[in-house]
Order: sequence, then C-alpha cells, then structure tokens
Amino acid sequence: MRIIPSATPISSSDRAFNYGDGVFTTLLVNEHQVELLPYHISRLEHDAAAIKLNIDTHALEAAIAEQVKAIKNASADNASPKYVLKIHVSGGQAGRGYARSEDSEALIRFSQHPYPSHYDSLANKGVSVICAQTRLAIQPLLAGVKHMNRLEQVLVKHEVDEAGVNDAIVCDTQDNVIEASAGNVFFYLNEQWYTPSLKGSGVNGVVRQYLIDSLLNDNCALHVGEYDLSYLQNASAIVITNALMGVMPVQQIRMPDFSYVNFDVESDAIVALKQRLENVLKR
Repeated sequence: MRIIPSATPISSSDRAFNYGDGVFTTLLVNEHQVELLPYHISRLEHDAAAIKLNIDTHALEAAIAEQVKAIKNASADNASPKYVLKIHVSGGQAGRGYARSEDSEALIRFSQHPYPSHYDSLANKGVSVICAQTRLAIQPLLAGVKHMNRLEQVLVKHEVDEAGVNDAIVCDTQDNVIEASAGNVFFYLNEQWYTPSLKGSGVNGVVRQYLIDSLLNDNCALHVGEYDLSYLQNASAIVITNALMGVMPVQQIRMPDFSYVNFDVESDAIVALKQRLENVLKR
C-alpha cells in the first residue's frame, strides 16, 4: 500500500482509471474530527478484501489523521471547517489486461471537497424523490461494496436531474427496493424500522451500518429484508442516509404511475433516529 499525494497526476496505467479496479469512501470532517471513522476504516478493509486488495488499516488511519491535521494547520487561524475528505483506493498500476501483476500494490489518494451545504436546509423540509427506471444488477460478490464501478448511479442521477427532484429510490432487477442514488433507505411501518437487504446489490453505507448496530444493540425492532415499492407506499416515514447527509427525511415520492405519496418529515420516529446518530457523533 502506498500513499500518493493528491497533486500527483493519475497514471494512464492506473487500474482504477482503466478498469474501475478500486474502492472508495467519503468522510465528513467536522471540528477537525472525522465522523464515524471506525466504520469508514472497517468498510474500506472489507471492500478492499472483496476485490482482493490488501491495505494496511493502521497505516491508513494514521495517514487520515495526518491529512486532517495538515488541512487544519493550513486553514486560517486554525478555523474549524466542515468539509468532505474522499479516500480513493486504487488496485495499483499495470498488470496484463484485467489481471493484476503480482507486485501490484494498492495506491491511496486523498481529496478534499466542500461540504454540500444544501443538505442543511433539506434536512428540515425533506427531499422529494422519484422511483428510478434504472435498475441495479444483482452481483452477490460485490453486493454492499463501494467499488468504483458506479455507472448505474450515473444513470440514476441523470433521471433525478431530468425530473427536477432531489433523489431517487432505486430497485434491483427483481423489483426489490435497494437504496437511493447515493444513500441507503430506512422506512417506518407499523411503528418499526425496516431497511432493504443488500445481499445482491447496493452499497452498505457507514450510517446504515451504524444505525443497524445501534438499533439492534438496544433491542429495538428492525427488519432487514426484501421489500417492493408497496412497502414504501404504506410507510409513515422514510429516510435516506449517508455519511454527509446523516439522516435525511423523505417528504414526497413520485411513484412509477406518477401518483404521489407524502410523508411526515418531523415524525417522532425520525427525530429519534436522528438523535441516535447525533449521540455517537458527539462522543
């Protein structure tokens, strides 16, 4: 594993560039602290192993700390910015065709990006979403992995932009609800939380995994399974989660038949779920 300075040009032989051979994660840094860092490290370790990449998680965690420190020292008066730090793990360079060379080592790049501040206003009023026509392919070997092959999400985002909405609910090719364009989905039905299984497709986000762990550890009712769109129609509340938006309420869904379903963005269930996440972020 080798850390590559962010200013270094990407080589034409980089396997991430040529084949999407790599994984990534997107961290929110707030008050010079990386939120949910253990979950990001665990996710990178799991996802790298899934595509047969070896990474040193201890060295990676130290490199993240150095990166955050350098950004802090470079900021005016050691200000406390809220920003995005992306970690890009490439499968290395060269190799014959799709096969990696035996001596290929993972290459790590960091990049800093502004925090999408529009999330703050959307968190109050909720997001409007459509049901995407694009379906996710089923591939259990890569299910849950945040790998660099994200063409399905590119197509979904195109639908979102054309519809003039905030996001989309995405199903797999068997009509099971899986996720949003860049986040996971939880819905509240009969006073219990549900979230789709990611056994065949989708990305296991760090907030999703934290909420699953937290709810189950507190013996709260949570169901993980296969659900079609009718479950969302009957839900009283729906949220989308990821590391940047946290817990984002869904205000309205436009169903495939162009009917609309509205939801309570200030329900007690959503407030409690948001508080559950905020509690760990304040530690």
